[in-house]
Amino acid sequence: MIYEVHRKTKNNIGDYWCNPSRYFDFGEIQSGELLHNRFPIKDQSILIGGGGLIHKKFSDHIQRLLDKGPATSIIWGIGHNFSKKHESKSLQPYYPKWLDRVSLVGIRDWIDGHYNSYLPCVSCMHPAFDKTYKVTNDIVYYTHAFKSKYQYKQGDAWMKNDEKDFDKVIEFLGSANTIVTDSYHGAYWGQLLGKDIRVLSWSVKFDHMKYPPSYLSHITKWKESSPSYASKDFLNESRNLNKQFYNKVLKLIS
Repeated sequence: MIYEVHRKTKNNIGDYWCNPSRYFDFGEIQSGELLHNRFPIKDQSILIGGGGLIHKKFSDHIQRLLDKGPATSIIWGIGHNFSKKHESKSLQPYYPKWLDRVSLVGIRDWIDGHYNSYLPCVSCMHPAFDKTYKVTNDIVYYTHAFKSKYQYKQGDAWMKNDEKDFDKVIEFLGSANTIVTDSYHGAYWGQLLGKDIRVLSWSVKFDHMKYPPSYLSHITKWKESSPSYASKDFLNESRNLNKQFYNKVLKLIS
C-alpha cells in the first residue's frame, strides 16, 4: 500500500491538483489530507506533495509522518513557502533537516547546489495543457483568493485561485498574452502555456522558479516591468522530469 498526502483544499486549486496520483498509476494507493494525518504508514510507503510544503506549519506535519517509520518516503514537487524575511536572515534557501530522512526528494525550486533534486509541479501532466487556446485578452489578472488585496476595475479580465474547475482556469490563462499574478501556480501554469508572466511576489516561493518572471512593485504597475517567458520547451521539459521521477519511484517501491 502507498499512502499519499498533500493539501486537499478545494479553495486553492493549485494545492488541490498537485498530487502525483492524479497523473500516474501507482497501483493500490490511498490519498489524504496532510494536516493531522492518521494513515498507518509504519513500514509502508508515503508520498508527500506537491505544493509549497517547505513551511514551518507544514513541516511539523511532515515530520510527524516520518516519525511513524515508513519503509520508503518520497517528496514529489514540493517547494519553499515562507516569508522573505526568513531567507534574508539566513542568506540562503532553507532546507529542513527532515529532508535528510526522505528516501527520494523532488523539489520544484531551481536552486544552486540542488539542481539534481529539481522537479516541477506534477500538475504539468494535466491534459488541459495539450489544448490550444484562442487569445482574447491582452492581459488577465489571476490572483490569490486570500493573499491578494487587489481590487479589480471595470473591464479587467480576472480570476481568483479558488476557482475549482481546472480546465476553466487553464482556458482563462490561455486566453491572455500577459498574465499578472500573485499566485505561484498562476505563474507556473502561465509559463507552461508560453505566456508573458508578471508577478507580485509576497513569498520566497516565487524566487526560485527556473525561469524567473518579471517582478512587480505593485500589481497595478505591470506596465513598468519587462516581458518574461520560460523556455519554449518548458512544458515538455517539466513533463519529462516528472516521468523520469515516476520511474525512480516505481523502482524504489517495487
